[in-house]
Amino acid sequence: MFGASNASIVGLARFGAGVVGQAFALRFSASFRDAAVVHANTSRSGLYGALACVGTRKPLVVHLRDMVDEPSLGRIGLLLFRRLVLPRANAIIGNSRSTMESAVKWSGKGAVVTVIPSPAGIDARMSQSLINDRVESIAMVARIDPWKGQRLLIEAFADVFKGTKVRLRLAGAPAFGHGEFYEELKCLVTKLGIEGNVDFLGHVSNVKEVIAAADICVQASIRPEPLGQNVLQYLAAGKPTIVANEGGPTEWVYHDKNGLHFIARDRESLASVMRQLSSDTRLRRRLARGTQQFQLVPTDSEVTQRHGVLFHAIGKYNRLTGNSENVIPDLTFDERYGIPRWTIT
Repeated sequence: MFGASNASIVGLARFGAGVVGQAFALRFSASFRDAAVVHANTSRSGLYGALACVGTRKPLVVHLRDMVDEPSLGRIGLLLFRRLVLPRANAIIGNSRSTMESAVKWSGKGAVVTVIPSPAGIDARMSQSLINDRVESIAMVARIDPWKGQRLLIEAFADVFKGTKVRLRLAGAPAFGHGEFYEELKCLVTKLGIEGNVDFLGHVSNVKEVIAAADICVQASIRPEPLGQNVLQYLAAGKPTIVANEGGPTEWVYHDKNGLHFIARDRESLASVMRQLSSDTRLRRRLARGTQQFQLVPTDSEVTQRHGVLFHAIGKYNRLTGNSENVIPDLTFDERYGIPRWTIT
């Protein structure tokens, strides 16, 4: 968020100059000239791409991996995204319906919008997961960040498992200057008297091993998660999974079918769900089977194929003539927003 101080004004000016400079460099590059489609793969590159495409007929595809809101983009970033990037996009890819919901009202007339989950390092889905009779390990895979919910999970874990041999394994390192929060979490563990139960694993090179060793996996973000790639990894591994009842994870975890929901940001609710799942082996086995029966997680190869189909189609799409129905198959009309929506099945 940008304030009114001289320092923030200078910072904003530098940011703006940098964006314009990158846009010009892109516009006059050989890659841009030869491209059939311009793909903005991050929020910042969306600004470059939108500016570079002004006055051209280059199709612009904007890829959304974060919610289009102030906590994710900041006040200035949100304004620019709503006014400049989304209205210019010929196509918008959201990593979840929740992400798309936060953006679609600002998309331009005739824009094609679709939901394709981001790749999560999944090369195959487990056909069957071994479920132990006793819970010995609970895991969360997420960078150490206040909004990812490590504090909430630690507190709820202490409520249920303090004085037991059950371990909480937190895989992820602090990022974006959150080293202080990491130290706060370690102090919290000591204060709660569970230092013998909690493992801070830091950055792990093989996430699959951490997930495979867990009896229960948890996502506990304290604001709506756009997708939750960790959740896709949990489900692909066939693990009983607990998620907050909002955002992208709920599009993959069906309560009491292939996982359980808890009330977002509610320590008591999370503790209650962990207690229920850890004490009921039959429930854990049923939910593990459910990961192979409900909303199968796509492999990275399948995600790549979906992107390929979209890029091939949008490369032929002419936004100025509005002939999208003649080019892109299975285009339907979304009554809620009054714009075309293409859903890949």
